[in-house]
Amino acid sequence: MADGVAGRVRGRGMERAEGVGVTVGAQVRRLREFRGLSVAELSRLSGVSRATLSMLESGRGNPTIETVSAIAVALRLPLGDLLVDPTPPEPVLRPGTPRPQTSRQDLLDRIGAGGHSEIWRLRLCGAGRRVDSPPHTRGTLERVVALRGRLRLGPVDRPVVLATGDFVVFPADEPHFYEAVDDEDVDAVIVMTYPAAS
Repeated sequence: MADGVAGRVRGRGMERAEGVGVTVGAQVRRLREFRGLSVAELSRLSGVSRATLSMLESGRGNPTIETVSAIAVALRLPLGDLLVDPTPPEPVLRPGTPRPQTSRQDLLDRIGAGGHSEIWRLRLCGAGRRVDSPPHTRGTLERVVALRGRLRLGPVDRPVVLATGDFVVFPADEPHFYEAVDDEDVDAVIVMTYPAAS
């Protein structure tokens, strides 16, 4: 299967294609390893040559959509899971929305395949109450919705403050913490997503 079609694009388009190629390569490698597959096994399942897979995973590939689609099918994943890096370099904060007049649904985030998720309830009673957490497994993300109260949380060097109704997603494979800001008790839900074991 021929690769490099997008690489013929010049200028800004080529820079974008190279960025997508790097993201796809990193995702293919991460998800292949989570599935416990070798490059040779993924090549056999997808019909994509080992040389193409190796080049792609090293960040030097610029695959066609057909190639990416074949790999996604072999990994039993939606195509989109290979096109987007799910790990934000910084916490992503989504402020709560006002009370609707009738009903409302807001998509806060999407959890892709290739990992396990746990749902936790966090309660902090009183200002200054704090929970410190060591780094979790590489690639772990935490998504937090504040149900009541205000809390400061996230990576120790770049925390954010959540008020009732706010949402954040942040990388949890580094030291992080949760801390009540006011005298009001904090009630929150944490969804922790971490890589599946090989």
